[in-house]
Amino acid sequence: MPVTVHGARPKAWEQQVKSYVRKRYAHLAEAHAFPEGGAERARGAGYPARFIDGLPERVSASYCGCGYLLDGVDLKGVRTTVELGCGAGLDARLVCERLDAGARLIAVDFASQMLHRAREACEGLGDGARPHLLAGDMENLPLADGVADVVLANASFNLTVDKKKALAEAHRILRPGGRLVARELIREGELPAEIARDPQAWNASLGGVCEETEWESLLAGAGFCDIDISGHAPFRPVVSVRVHARRGV
Repeated sequence: MPVTVHGARPKAWEQQVKSYVRKRYAHLAEAHAFPEGGAERARGAGYPARFIDGLPERVSASYCGCGYLLDGVDLKGVRTTVELGCGAGLDARLVCERLDAGARLIAVDFASQMLHRAREACEGLGDGARPHLLAGDMENLPLADGVADVVLANASFNLTVDKKKALAEAHRILRPGGRLVARELIREGELPAEIARDPQAWNASLGGVCEETEWESLLAGAGFCDIDISGHAPFRPVVSVRVHARRGV
């Protein structure tokens, strides 16, 4: 599905970074070229072993997140969830299994090839339980204001060039009182120059990594409140964290 980007034309650097990200994830999806040991990493991150073991190897091996996204997250009573950067659909599958009957998941990704993999990952779910798959840029989401009760993201915001825009979009699509739940990466000090200056570093979520105080400022600047960054875990050469925040009522 084509994505229409409105507004000013992105700068050359932004275009280059986005091109690298889209091409890399398209290749991962089409060639099944995910880093080895995806299922083991998912178990180590805290995903329920029963869930991982029950998936086809092709699905479980596609895990590319930076932590267990749904750890401690209650989806009871949630009507609409939006996942940003759904990738190959491992989290989407788990979310769909936990949603109440009649609730829906909208799973968004930048690469249409990943959406094909997400569709594959959710095979076997009932017709009403499958996610609605949507191609889109997190900085210009093709979704209405206030559509979501919960917005989820796993190692996705650090793939964006303009986090202010991406977080503003996440805030916009949340209803008042809605929640943002993310697993993201932070850095402690400066990144090595070879990472910071390399557009391809965005492919592994490293090029766009912020310090924790920057994350707090970005979230507050986008309008979020009740910001909580916790669950710090090594994710060399950076740190994985849990990000919870809320849109004010």
